[in-house]
Amino acid sequence: MSILLILTGLIFCGASVFCFYKANYCACTRAGQCDNPVNHFWLAAITCALISLTFCCLALHVELGTLLWLILMASCFLGAFISAKQSQKRKCTNAIKVSALLINETS
Repeated sequence: MSILLILTGLIFCGASVFCFYKANYCACTRAGQCDNPVNHFWLAAITCALISLTFCCLALHVELGTLLWLILMASCFLGAFISAKQSQKRKCTNAIKVSALLINETS
């Protein structure tokens, strides 16, 4: 039973991190244009984090559940951060290849 609670907490933790990054992406790329989605994404991130914390605390009681939740949140954030860096690196590499092709075609 506690394993299912922990897995559910992990799912909500991942959803929280996803919503957090979507809110930041929207706020950074379209500042002032997407106020409502940012508010919804922030609300979803906070709600999912609280639900995740609740499931972790139900599985392992308060002290260990909170520690588990912190570890889950940190690992999800780290995974999302590494994925974003790899994606950005891939986009930069592709942009360099396209610009090199364009320069070679115009010469």
